Amino acid sequence: MKRLPTILALAFALGLLAPAVAEQQQAAAQEPTGVNVEQPRQIEVTILGMACPFCAYGVEQKLKRLDGVEELEVVLATGIATLRLDEEADISNEVLQKTVKDAGFQVAKITRNFESEFSDLERGSTDGMR
Repeated sequence: MKRLPTILALAFALGLLAPAVAEQQQAAAQEPTGVNVEQPRQIEVTILGMACPFCAYGVEQKLKRLDGVEELEVVLATGIATLRLDEEADISNEVLQKTVKDAGFQVAKITRNFESEFSDLERGSTDGMR
C-alpha cells in the first residue's frame, strides 16, 4: 500500500506529459534533417552450386575484379553475392553471368536496388539466362 501513492503520482505525471512528448516527437519527425542519406548502389546475385568455402572464395575473387565494385560479400549459406558499387557504376547481367560461369557456377537471380538500364532477372526468364 505504501507504493500506491507513488504509482498514482507517476501515472498522473505521465498522463500530463504524454501529450507534450507526443507533440514534440511529431514536430521533430516533420523537420528536415538536412542530410541526404542515400543507400549505396547494390546488386544481389543468387548463385547456384556453391557447396563449400572454397566455392564462395572462387566466386568472390572473380566478382571483386569487376569494374565499379567497391565492396563485395559472398554468403555461402544463402548463395548470395552482394556487390556494392561505386556511385555511378552498373554491371550488365551478361557480365555478371559470364563472371559467375567462369568461376564454375550458375546465376539464378540478379536484383538491383537502384534504377538501371539492365532489368532484374530470374532463372528461366525470357532474357536469355542459362
